[in-house]
Amino acid sequence: MSTGGHNGPVSPLALFDLDNTLVDRQAAFRRWARQFVADRGLEEEAVESLCEFDDDGFASRERVFDAARTQYDLPESTELLIAEYRVSYVTHFAPDPEVNQAIGRLRAYGWRTGVVTNGPPSQRDKLTRTGLIELIDGYCISEEFGVAKPDRRIFEEAIRRCADPDAASDAASDTVWMVGDTPIPDIAGGRGAGLRTIWLHRGRDWEPTEYRPDAVAATVRDAVEHLLSE
Repeated sequence: MSTGGHNGPVSPLALFDLDNTLVDRQAAFRRWARQFVADRGLEEEAVESLCEFDDDGFASRERVFDAARTQYDLPESTELLIAEYRVSYVTHFAPDPEVNQAIGRLRAYGWRTGVVTNGPPSQRDKLTRTGLIELIDGYCISEEFGVAKPDRRIFEEAIRRCADPDAASDAASDTVWMVGDTPIPDIAGGRGAGLRTIWLHRGRDWEPTEYRPDAVAATVRDAVEHLLSE
């Protein structure tokens, strides 16, 4: 990315994925599932089934709740179950002090920060409930923007929204990173947009052979330490 002409230095920028990167979506979904099961008087093992239906967030909500209705003979329609889920699910997110401290540390060293996430507008509620909204310069949500990762346009829009208002309009930092946990949306997508990348491994091995992240980290805190060491 070209810096172009600008009035003074441009801050480096770190873009972060949201689910299972800045927030523990898997844990929040499990908390939601426990509440869902308790409210309907289902057996405890239904929690595990719901987590399997969810497929770490990659299954459509229609698929999740169609499966739940069939498995447990639920009287509500899939549409109603999804609507109730959209409201209740986000209440199971809370601030993660370690993550928020890491992002605050990055900002204290002069970095700008942003979020680029696939998902519905309710992703904004997660940012608010976790306190992350106060720690970022901008965010881009796929279903609001109309384009999803790995399309480079969503990364470009996130960069635009995080731009330093004190820099000239044509200024862009050469130092832009994407940090995320998914190989294709985050790492391949970030690379396709010309960004450097950090993969959060979540205990997994890297599998794609045609490309690799610039760095691998276990946690957001580790990723921030790598950024600050650059």
